[in-house]
Amino acid sequence: MIRKHWFWLAAGLLLLAMGAAQVTSALQETQTWDEGTHLAAGYSYLKTGDFRMNREHPPLFKLLCALPLLALNPRLPLEDASWKEGNQEVFGDTFLYKNRVPAERMLFTARSVTIALTLALGLVLALWTRRRFGEVAAVAALSLYVFDPNLIAHGRYVTGDLAATAFIFLSVIAWAEFLETKRWRDLAIAGVVLGLALVSKFSAVFLLPVLVALYWLRRWREGRGRLTMLHFAASMAVAGAIGVAIIGLAYGPETIRSFHGTKLRRVVDPTTTAGAIMSQVGKRLGLPAHPYLVGLYEFAQHDSGGHSAYLMGMFSDQGWWYYFPVVFGVKTPAAALILLALSVAVGLVALARAGPRRWQMRAVPFEWVALLLPPLVYFAFCMRSHVNIGVRHILPVYPFLFIAIAAGLARKAWGKRALAALVLVLAVESVAVYPHYLAFFNGFAGGPENGPRYLVDSNLDWGQDLVNLKKYLAAHDMKKLCICYFGRASMQYYKIDYMYLPETAETAKQKEMDCVAAISATQLQGAYVGERAFAWLRARQPMAKIGYSIYLYDFRRVATSGDAAR
Repeated sequence: MIRKHWFWLAAGLLLLAMGAAQVTSALQETQTWDEGTHLAAGYSYLKTGDFRMNREHPPLFKLLCALPLLALNPRLPLEDASWKEGNQEVFGDTFLYKNRVPAERMLFTARSVTIALTLALGLVLALWTRRRFGEVAAVAALSLYVFDPNLIAHGRYVTGDLAATAFIFLSVIAWAEFLETKRWRDLAIAGVVLGLALVSKFSAVFLLPVLVALYWLRRWREGRGRLTMLHFAASMAVAGAIGVAIIGLAYGPETIRSFHGTKLRRVVDPTTTAGAIMSQVGKRLGLPAHPYLVGLYEFAQHDSGGHSAYLMGMFSDQGWWYYFPVVFGVKTPAAALILLALSVAVGLVALARAGPRRWQMRAVPFEWVALLLPPLVYFAFCMRSHVNIGVRHILPVYPFLFIAIAAGLARKAWGKRALAALVLVLAVESVAVYPHYLAFFNGFAGGPENGPRYLVDSNLDWGQDLVNLKKYLAAHDMKKLCICYFGRASMQYYKIDYMYLPETAETAKQKEMDCVAAISATQLQGAYVGERAFAWLRARQPMAKIGYSIYLYDFRRVATSGDAAR
């Protein structure tokens, strides 16, 4: 009986392990930088139908995460000046920390939605892989998925990264299914998940050219058959119409109001590339200034203008073309990188043995085209981006990657042994960083202790460890605190008394210090505050590190005898 149902037993245990890791670690963290903003915005959408807050992100993940809060009935501070002014950060802080429902309860309730979505994606990944490549490949792919620290970390936050990852993957496999069956029911499903992907994150627009390319690659492989130009036009029209309908429904009353308001061409800057394109399209089609279109325009503008970024001691507002390759190299688990190298080697050997047929794409099973093309296009899309702030932006690559690795190696006896051995190594990597999954760096990079040499911000330090700092201070009877904190968790709410930490130029204030100094790794490296702002601290050895993200230095004039450095 166990042998007959071993796949379900293995999948269940793996997903249970992932869920347990996510739940228990999420309970040990304060909010990351954007979570309060997203949660307050989503709850305000549900309660008021007004989408004024956080327009730079589509609403789906915010609505989903805020939905269970309706049962808690927290107070929505519409009387606060931040609501009238549209100040989303202050509104989020007020909602989360000045409410009748405790912040921790609201935050974990909302995070539970993302955790559930993460586990659901893992199950779908396993079932699809089982159907296409067999049970061994399915369990191997799921193992790579559930032990990946990046997916564990970002799959438990109130952000859109995991939702986008899930619906991008579902869009591709649903479209591939339709191209195989040609059934209109499958086309409808593909249109629905495409719409869900588009209202999860604006970067999901990369799917549109990918779906077109997959259609024509399928047609080229099969010959004319039923995949004709008319069929293509009808298929894209149906999928597009369903996707547009999903977008309209996601924005609810905002969609209706937009048709009675300003036209799109009136709210974009035609002197910019994105503005010029959207202005012309809006003018020709008479498009309204729908919040999705305005948000897409702002997304393009942000990408064009860039974002302050840090990479290996360098700073830039425009980023680096090699940022995401470096991120992939230091944040992907070492075991997964080794397996990827083995998979590539197997693929190259297979091509070499194929002789003259090696360039004939028709000989490649279409499921492999569907597995490899989307992540390659998406990774290239990310490499040209000027917003370089985290591995979370390339999360959609990983489900495709894990399936390809597992499917490629599971066909060979030695490959199965390699998968089994390196999955165990991956599990050790994952357990070793618990509960600080956000700060994971692989052994090739020197682990999380060495992380700031490469990356900061949401790769390592996103404000998640303030409650752990409080626990450390209480355990060591440290009462005087000077701090520079990269996060939005409220020190007043957590009853942390503090003074501001002097910068490098404030030498007089440094000499007067009589406190334990705490500084987030992001600002210690100079990101967002200037390279020299805290250079005076970088030359010192910290007495402790809180979750790898907050560094402590002892400047007390009379130290307590029980204090222990580590």
